[in-house]
Amino acid sequence: MARRLGREPNVLRRTSDRVESLLVFVLVVAFLAGAPLLAWRAGDAAYRAEARAWRWEREHVFRVDAVLVEDAATTGAWGPRTLTPLAARATWTAPDGSAHSGIVQTEERARAGSRVEVWVDDTGQLRVPPARRSPASQAILVGAAATLCLAAVLAGLHLAARGVLDRQRDRAWARQWREVGPRWSRDRR
Repeated sequence: MARRLGREPNVLRRTSDRVESLLVFVLVVAFLAGAPLLAWRAGDAAYRAEARAWRWEREHVFRVDAVLVEDAATTGAWGPRTLTPLAARATWTAPDGSAHSGIVQTEERARAGSRVEVWVDDTGQLRVPPARRSPASQAILVGAAATLCLAAVLAGLHLAARGVLDRQRDRAWARQWREVGPRWSRDRR
């Protein structure tokens, strides 16, 4: 353990090696201490936001029946084998009792007078159906993403610090070689 932390009495170990060992130790401790806390905080915030959105949709988005006033037709390309959705003009009553009309999508060729389920907000404006929400799953995903981001940031710090230390070691090695190199390369005749 002492060797890993750069604390053994080795004359060949440079100061930059000791600094790098200490830096790795500090980064690992920072990850082990910070990752659970960060994952908890991020996951908790995601859970609360997702639960709040779910409650809002439950209170403000409603499913109502719309009555088609015309036959459904394709909205884009014409033809028997089209992939474009079918749509038709329809009327519906909002949760506040007001009457509304507009173009709604249908899943099959529906005739005038057919009922189609649509989603509306408090004022009766069309909305997309509420999303399927799972606050717990969202919290786990966000917590895991936060942990991975922390690991990436700490790994980036390690790479940057190691690059600086490597440049310093290269300069020191070049400086020492300039002193020793001429003595080694003398002609020994």
